[in-house]
Amino acid sequence: MKSTSLSHVRNFELEEQIRKLNKIGIALSSEQDLNRLLEVIVREARAFTHADGGSLYIREKDRLNFTVAQTESLDKRGEKRKPFTSFYLPLSKESIAGYVALTGEILNIKDVYEVPDEVEYKINKVFDNQNNYRSQSMLVVPMRDTDGEIIGVLQLINSLSDDGIVSVFKTEYEALVHSLASQAAVAIRNVKLLNEIKSLFKSLVRYSAKAIDARSPHTAGHSGRVAKFSVRIAEAINDESNGGLKDVNFSPVEIEELRMAGWLHDIGKIGVRESVLEKANKLNIDQMNTVYERFESIKQSIEKKYLQAELNLLRNGQTANPGEVKGRKAQCDKEIAQVEQVFEFLQRINVPGYLVEDDLKLLKCIHRRTFVDRLGNEKKYLLPEEYEHLAIIKGNLTKGEYREIQAHVSHTLDILEKMPFTKEMAKIPDYAAAHHELMDGSGYPRGLRGDEIPVQARIMCIADIFDALNSPDRPYKKATPLERTLQILQEDAEAGKLDPHIVDMFIRRKLYQRPISEDED
Repeated sequence: MKSTSLSHVRNFELEEQIRKLNKIGIALSSEQDLNRLLEVIVREARAFTHADGGSLYIREKDRLNFTVAQTESLDKRGEKRKPFTSFYLPLSKESIAGYVALTGEILNIKDVYEVPDEVEYKINKVFDNQNNYRSQSMLVVPMRDTDGEIIGVLQLINSLSDDGIVSVFKTEYEALVHSLASQAAVAIRNVKLLNEIKSLFKSLVRYSAKAIDARSPHTAGHSGRVAKFSVRIAEAINDESNGGLKDVNFSPVEIEELRMAGWLHDIGKIGVRESVLEKANKLNIDQMNTVYERFESIKQSIEKKYLQAELNLLRNGQTANPGEVKGRKAQCDKEIAQVEQVFEFLQRINVPGYLVEDDLKLLKCIHRRTFVDRLGNEKKYLLPEEYEHLAIIKGNLTKGEYREIQAHVSHTLDILEKMPFTKEMAKIPDYAAAHHELMDGSGYPRGLRGDEIPVQARIMCIADIFDALNSPDRPYKKATPLERTLQILQEDAEAGKLDPHIVDMFIRRKLYQRPISEDED
């Protein structure tokens, strides 16, 4: 009867251990941070076996990375100790962990100080000596993944009885901890694989953004800087305890999502012609050369007109009066000089800026002028498309070109919506496609206003404007001085275009001051 009762107790205990093991397995599979996962593995294994201490080693080719060390009794002492930092051990049978990693054996040692001389492994007493600790019983198991490869070693130290006495690890723990170690190995492999996929995704995102930026030497690095400024702003918002941003908080996943959106915010520029992206003046060099060649023809036609008049006199047997010849020559030179002045005027207004009313009137007069080319055909001083470009009142883009530039946001949304983002990155298309929306509804492409614009997009909008203004030499302008750039941000915030709380914090905390380096993430 007593034997039957004991058997029931053992079965109950075994079932309870298995339930615990399953629960731990679920917990391991849900953890995606590798460092936290390794800590959880050791902590759960210690709790499972009532171990005072535990260590975890990850195998990396011909060495072991000692990544985790936990000792509860030392923590309870309250003594000041140097924080543990991971380090490498040679992969050899001389150490207990190395022996298990190479052989795949499970070691359940009663007292590591009394290991027989004939075995290959020995206890390293450095930790014990440094911390006034006595390692005694030890259970060491290999961590095998689904391919049977040993990827690490789990080492448990000093199993404690209910009254705190160090005892040997129970034999039944061996299979259970081995099973736990296998689950842990799979979890580690999955997290590493997930990290590799994430790293690959980040690399693809960054190289794609850099490739888009590289289409124009003037925007090189812009996407990366916008991403970094955006993350910096978000992290600063998390530190705000007063004001309009005190209730806004971003989780690490949301900050990573914002970073990726920043990198990808201009990917739609792949659908914009380089001639528009790189447009420095109203007419490009080739177009201006065409105008120059035409004006040279105009000057030649003027000279031809006066030479023809001289020739007609000679043919009619008339003798040219020296005074008349001189007068006609002066008139010819005057007309040529006027043509040259017109061309100089066209060169002046070709530069981006604001076209004043008087200049626009003069341009209209020039556009109406005609000349006769060498073939006798009447032609205009300016072609319709040339006039359209030169008549731009502000900036250097025509309405059509400006619409094409604006369309890059729609292209961005189209491209990103087709990408299979994970659940935690699902908002990247929305944030990236809203970085030109303004609080007063005057932005594009959807004309969102106020709270319709996600905070992440408002952050990116400010980062984008700051970098565009403050970056050296865009093709259409010089870099705006920092003081003026900040003033523009303030003016736009006061005008209701930018989020005033974010702009205020950006300037107040001088988030623009710290240099943006390539390795800042």
